[in-house]
Amino acid sequence: MTLNRLPAIFGVFMTMFLIQEAFLDRINFFIGGFSLYLAIFMAWIMQEERNSAVTTGFIAGFIADLSPTLEAPFGLWTLVLTGMSYILATNIRAALDSELSPVVMTIVTVFGSSVALILFLVFGAILGEDVGSGAYVTQEIFGNAMWALLLSPLYVPMTVTLYRLTLTARNR
Repeated sequence: MTLNRLPAIFGVFMTMFLIQEAFLDRINFFIGGFSLYLAIFMAWIMQEERNSAVTTGFIAGFIADLSPTLEAPFGLWTLVLTGMSYILATNIRAALDSELSPVVMTIVTVFGSSVALILFLVFGAILGEDVGSGAYVTQEIFGNAMWALLLSPLYVPMTVTLYRLTLTARNR
């Protein structure tokens, strides 16, 4: 990743974070919540090269840790999103076809965001944070996966476009 991309990536993820915190967290979604930030992150990482994915995961995790409503230790989202970006870029992306279709990106985004939420809960529980009841946690994860699947025709093309805008002329 070139240094020219870092401000653009930071700006995109900060904008998505502000949209998530200011608007989407105020909506009462049926069955569970929806994290547009997490869904866009997963779709973004699926397009990144291996060497850039971990840096992007760190930036996105750092921004997610800035949430004023987060009651977890600072750095937990950074750990989870950096690890997920490494796993997605090295293992999952290598197993998929080189030209990602919107269906493949949707499936990976839904499962990736669910796994990231589960890892966040597990690592939070290991660090001593209170975890809700099993029914509540299951409902939230299922609700997030359902909304990520239903809203994917909106955010997957937007993520592809934003990703291409951040590429430098040499990377295109």
